[in-house]
Amino acid sequence: MLSEKLKENTKTAHLELEKLLVQNIKSIRTVEDYLEILVYFYRFYAPLEKEIYFRLRKDLTDLAKRRKTEWIIEDLKNFHSSHSTLPPDSNIPVIKNNLQAMGAMYVMEGSTLGGQLICKMISKKLEISSGKGFTFFSGYGEDTGHMWENFKKFINNKNLVYEEEKEVIDAANMTFNLFKQSISQIKSEI
Repeated sequence: MLSEKLKENTKTAHLELEKLLVQNIKSIRTVEDYLEILVYFYRFYAPLEKEIYFRLRKDLTDLAKRRKTEWIIEDLKNFHSSHSTLPPDSNIPVIKNNLQAMGAMYVMEGSTLGGQLICKMISKKLEISSGKGFTFFSGYGEDTGHMWENFKKFINNKNLVYEEEKEVIDAANMTFNLFKQSISQIKSEI
């Protein structure tokens, strides 16, 4: 199954990105620190989501429900932060076809699984309710597991040949690595 191959073959890149994100989350002391994390995601996800949507809009029937940029904007607005002046990250994976879009989306969809734990960590650190302002990290709420399973079903039902699977896996690894680079670069500019 492609989902299992993705999990196994992206493990290193996934863990490296996760380690960097956890470090950043543990360093949160103020709402502004939290907003900075949201900005990382916004700058990377906004342009990437457009590319994915363009490629998969006809194949994945619930794709509109999976758009996460709107959740980030909602959270930024909740804390009266403007997203309109934020430039999109130019260092996103190149998405030339549906296979690459599936690989990038695997990373974005997978991020919803740990989001609820992150939400609890941040709201506890900032001593604020995990309700408003945490839409992005709340993911699909109680439907998160179901949405993840549906996405896995979607990619597993593609019946891809080895070369196509490799392209999906390479795109997922590229997405993990470029997001990690992006966070490191933004952090060093601050």
